[in-house]
Amino acid sequence: MRSDNLKINRRDFLRRTVSIGLGAWTAPALASKAFAASRDRVVVFQGVGLDSLHPYAYSGGGISGIWQHVIEPLIEMDYSRNEYVGVLAESWEFQGNKWLFRLRKKVRFHDGSPFTSKDVLFTLDRIVNDRKSLQASNFIEVTGVDAPDEYTVVITTKQPNAVLLERLNNRFIASQAAAEKNGNQLDNYKTGTGPYKIVSWQRDGLLVLTRNDDYWRGKPDIKEVLFKTVKEESARVAGLLAGQTDVISNLSIEEIPRVAKHPRTRVEKVPGYRMYFLAMNVTHKPFDNKLVRQAFNYSIDPNVILKHIYEGNGYVLNGPLSSNMIGYDPSIKRYPFDPKKARELLVKAGYPSGLDVKLYLAPDRHLKGKEVCQVIAHQLGESGIKVELVAQEYPVYWGREGVNGGKLPFYYAGRSAFDADTFYDQYFHTGVTKRTGYSNPELDKLIEEEQRTADHKKRVAVLQQAGRIIMEDAPVVPLYTLAEIYGVARNIIWKGNPNNEIIVADMKIKG
Repeated sequence: MRSDNLKINRRDFLRRTVSIGLGAWTAPALASKAFAASRDRVVVFQGVGLDSLHPYAYSGGGISGIWQHVIEPLIEMDYSRNEYVGVLAESWEFQGNKWLFRLRKKVRFHDGSPFTSKDVLFTLDRIVNDRKSLQASNFIEVTGVDAPDEYTVVITTKQPNAVLLERLNNRFIASQAAAEKNGNQLDNYKTGTGPYKIVSWQRDGLLVLTRNDDYWRGKPDIKEVLFKTVKEESARVAGLLAGQTDVISNLSIEEIPRVAKHPRTRVEKVPGYRMYFLAMNVTHKPFDNKLVRQAFNYSIDPNVILKHIYEGNGYVLNGPLSSNMIGYDPSIKRYPFDPKKARELLVKAGYPSGLDVKLYLAPDRHLKGKEVCQVIAHQLGESGIKVELVAQEYPVYWGREGVNGGKLPFYYAGRSAFDADTFYDQYFHTGVTKRTGYSNPELDKLIEEEQRTADHKKRVAVLQQAGRIIMEDAPVVPLYTLAEIYGVARNIIWKGNPNNEIIVADMKIKG
C-alpha cells in the first residue's frame, strides 16, 4: 500500500486497523482509492494467522509461511528443484545413524547475537520437551544432539534415519540468548535470523513486520509487511479489488474471473502439495470397525466435489498419496462410489439402521471447506449415515482438544507433504500422534524399514507396500489435491507457492 497516495502515515494506518478493525478499513472512503503494492509496504490477507508467538505451538502451511519471514530452518524444500537445500545449514552428511550438519557462518539474529550450534541444540530440545510444542513427534527417533564446535551439529538417531531432512523441514531455529533474556519462555518469541522483524502482533489478528536490512542473504525488496487475518473469503476478495490488500490466499473459484479481469489484480495458480482427506480416529466408535471405515470409503465420490465446487481445479486421489509424492503407487485404486455396498458393510458391522456421526471441520482453514463437507454429508446420507457438521476455529480444531489430542472421531483435513513418510508417520505409525489413534504392527514395520533405507528405489517399494495396507484398512478416505490459488496485485512479481504459503521475501515490485 502506498501511504502517500492515501495521505495517511503508518502510525495512523496501524491505529485505525488495530483499534477499529476490518470494518472501518473497508469503508467507502478508503475503498474508492485503489492503489498498487509498493516497495514501502505489502499487505497480505489470509484465512489464518498466528494465534501464538510460540514458534513450536503451531502447525500448518499458512502459519508456517508467516513464521518464515522471521525465523529460519536448517534446510527447506526448493519447490522448483524438488529437493532440499540449505538455509542455516550449508551442507550435511548422512552417516549411518548420524547426520552431520555444517552451519552457515556470519549469520546474526535480529538482536545482533551470532547464530551458532548452541541455538540448534536449544531449538531441538525445546521442540521435543516444551509442553506447548506440537512438533515433538518429528524427533522421536533422535537419541542425541551434539555440537563438536560452534558451527557443527551432529544428530544421532536410534537407527539409520533416511527421512531426517523431511523432519527438519520448516523446524525453525530460535535464539537461546533471546529466550534466556525472557525468562527462558517462548510464548512471546520475536527474534530470528529471517528477512523481517516483528514490530507488533495481535492474537489471530494483525501482524506487522519490518525489513531486516542486515539479512544475511541480502535485504528484501519490500520494506514493510502486514499480515491480516480475514477469515471470510468474500472479504479477502473485496479487500484485494478495493486496493486494501495486495495478496490473498485461498481465492475462491467463483471469484477467479473477476480478479483476473480487474485492472489492478491477477490470479496466480500453482499445483498444490496439499492432500485433502477424511480421517477416522479408530479409538472412537464406530471407527474401531474396519467394515465401517470401508463403508465410508464406498460412500464418497470426490469427482462431484471437484466438478461442482472447485470447477475442476484439482484431481482425485486414487490412493492415500498424490501423484507428485515420493512413495506414490499408480497401481492403487480408490474405493468406487457404491452406496449399496456401503450399506451392506454397515449391516455386517452391526449397524443395520445406519449411523449418526459428527464431521468436524475448520472452515477458515480450507478453501470451500464448509461446502465440501455439506456435499460429503449428503453423499454419506445415501449410505444411511446421518452427518452433523461441527465447525470449529482452527486453533481449537487442530489443538490438544481437537485433532492433535485425539479428541475428534471424524474430521475433514488437509496435509502438505513431499514424502509419503511424513503422512504415514504422523497419521498411522503407532504412538507417534493421536490424530487417528491407528495401530498396525505390520504397517509399523514397513514405516520403520523405509525410514532407515537409504536406497531410494528400495525405499519407494516399501512405501508402496505401506500404502496398500492403509487402503485396505481404511483409516482415511482419500479425496483430492487442489491448485493453490492466490489473488495478487499486478505489479507484484511472484509465482505463487505450492504449499499454501505467502512469502513476501520472494516478491519483487515492478517499476
